Amino acid sequence: MKHTRSLEGLGKATVTVTLLLTFSASSCGQTSLYNAPVGSQGADEAARARGGPAQPAACRDTTPHKVTFVEVEPGVRLEVLDWGGAGKPHTMVLLTGLGDNAHVYDQFAFQFTDYFHVIGITRRGFLPSSQPEKGYDVDTRARDDIAVLDALGISKATFAGHSLSGSELSKIGEVYKNRVDKLVYLDATDLAERFFPSRPEPPSDESLFTSATFKSLWTYQAASARFDALRKPDPAVCIGVQFDANGALTGPTTPDWVSTKLLEGVAGSLNPPVNWANIDAPRLGIFALFTIEARQPWYWYLTSAEQAVFDEVWPPIVAWQRDTIGKFAYKNPIHPLILPGVPHYVYINNETEVVREMWKFLGLPVGGN
Repeated sequence: MKHTRSLEGLGKATVTVTLLLTFSASSCGQTSLYNAPVGSQGADEAARARGGPAQPAACRDTTPHKVTFVEVEPGVRLEVLDWGGAGKPHTMVLLTGLGDNAHVYDQFAFQFTDYFHVIGITRRGFLPSSQPEKGYDVDTRARDDIAVLDALGISKATFAGHSLSGSELSKIGEVYKNRVDKLVYLDATDLAERFFPSRPEPPSDESLFTSATFKSLWTYQAASARFDALRKPDPAVCIGVQFDANGALTGPTTPDWVSTKLLEGVAGSLNPPVNWANIDAPRLGIFALFTIEARQPWYWYLTSAEQAVFDEVWPPIVAWQRDTIGKFAYKNPIHPLILPGVPHYVYINNETEVVREMWKFLGLPVGGN
């Protein structure tokens, strides 16, 4: 695999989590289980053992969480982060979007540790969890989450998930009803009808992520903020990429087939649209509403020709999302929080509004409510 192809994979990974377009990260990603804390001496030694250099100092994870690994089936172990609150009577489980590990919640999780035991799961396929060849369908992913609860002795939890994990939330709500207190969908729409051949996708930001943007962790984070309005925690980013001896990003650590299988698993042919009447648990939706005017953050950096194509194909996608949110909201007594034109990572970019709405939904004290 060519070096440039690896860099293209990183760019595609970035845009995938926003529009859930076709992901084609480099297949040169690592497939070994990586247990050491991000940026630690152990992580550096593991990187060198794989033939790679030490990670940049900014990768060092100083978050006060506990890291454990749970075997959900023979040979498949998932990373579980515990941010605290173990003595609390209720548990919150944070599930990630496509391409992410649980460290992406390292700041957000502490919004709830005063009231909940808060844990997060890195799904199969993404380091430091195992990367098996199978098990990327929705049924298996939901079963993985319940297996983690079983292993930790947790009988019931509130599940909050971002993006792709909406499929897991819904499956857990339908199949494992007695394990669910409440469900929170963080811009996690039903993707069963997201991709149709008759509905073309707009130009992505892939061409904007050039070799210059991959010179270092800092240039990559700056480009991510510029083109995608997103800065994930540095340690979360570091798990997902490989570095050379000069600190440049050389490729993702996730093989391309992982995200391909995940997207295939949420398609309507394998994953029919959610029948919301089958989910008994209270559910809150917080959605970054697509708008014709706001488009996407990278739109403004595209060429005039690319912008023209974007403007032509964008309205049907906007219509799909509004219809999908409408189905979620129909007969749901909890009104969704709609955030028009904001970026996809609502819990990072709109943390204030998201936390306030979640606190109200969860019955936590918010002002006079």
